[in-house]
Amino acid sequence: MPRSASIAELRTLVAAWEPSPLARGRTAVASGVAGLDEALGGGLPAGHIVEVVSAMPGGGGGLMVGALLASTRAAGKRIALIDATDGFDPCSYRPDHLRHLVWVRARSLSEAMACTDVLVRDGNYAVTVLDLRGVPVRTMRQQPSSAWHRIRLAGEQNPGAILVLSATGCIPAVPWRFILHEGTPLNNLGRTHAERMARLTLESVRSRDAVKEEMAG
Repeated sequence: MPRSASIAELRTLVAAWEPSPLARGRTAVASGVAGLDEALGGGLPAGHIVEVVSAMPGGGGGLMVGALLASTRAAGKRIALIDATDGFDPCSYRPDHLRHLVWVRARSLSEAMACTDVLVRDGNYAVTVLDLRGVPVRTMRQQPSSAWHRIRLAGEQNPGAILVLSATGCIPAVPWRFILHEGTPLNNLGRTHAERMARLTLESVRSRDAVKEEMAG
């Protein structure tokens, strides 16, 4: 089936589903990761993109997804996950933490970007997560900036937050970028989930104020 057909099917499914739309107030959505929520002033900001870079396998990206699933489930909020490299393993998470999740398995970066645009514009998800971990750096660099601009505009016009997980900083003029660290997988052997969560650290490498200064010249 050609790529355009799958995107059309996604649009049809979205159009046929009529849950109560999110309120359009600009609120923050708790990610469940204390360091990230604190750095953002309460959680993932509605209407904006936050990029979290997890540079190595086992670097904490999966823990962050799990924390977000648990947090949004507890808050009664819907979440969409666009999986660009088929890396999401639902068996790694509690079944009751998946009931509010829409999982899209994309077959290419361009398809993942298109699906993200559709779901952000749908306006029924508190958070839309685009997981780009595993996409080759060269492929990421070939992505036109206009595609990111389109998603950014869609976010500004809708009530949900956008979280992008990547292995390298890839979004031009992103308002917030963080580097996620958990330590090496070897050092995490035998540690409990709570201990691993406590070891998560985030380094802010780009802020909204820095973007404003950059664009001002």
